[in-house]
Amino acid sequence: MPAGGWPLDGLFVGVATLRTMRELFLQAPSGSVRAWDLALWSGVTPQGSADALERMCRAGFVQGFPSEPGHAARFLLAGHPLVEPMSRLFDAEAVMARAISRAARDRFDASHLDAPGGSATPA
Repeated sequence: MPAGGWPLDGLFVGVATLRTMRELFLQAPSGSVRAWDLALWSGVTPQGSADALERMCRAGFVQGFPSEPGHAARFLLAGHPLVEPMSRLFDAEAVMARAISRAARDRFDASHLDAPGGSATPA
């Protein structure tokens, strides 16, 4: 183990961080976002996303921009060396998830065709 621990140990401490980070990488790779936006997209509480973004700031994954009066703080991906590999990981995960969803939808669409006693069965 490296002195001071592995770089991602303090980052991946729960599902909220993973979901917030995923949405940050997939939804806003080149723009700034608010914790509230990431919470809405990820299904995490706003406080959970804010806490996750704070951990990402400490780890150097994102840069935070202080809020102006009446506005929420915004966050932007930073130049951390692991940002690009993490981006590729989330892109690959999205491709895989779409393929899984497509296969499940195709199975569902075809499953009713041969179902005995279903509404398509002649009386």
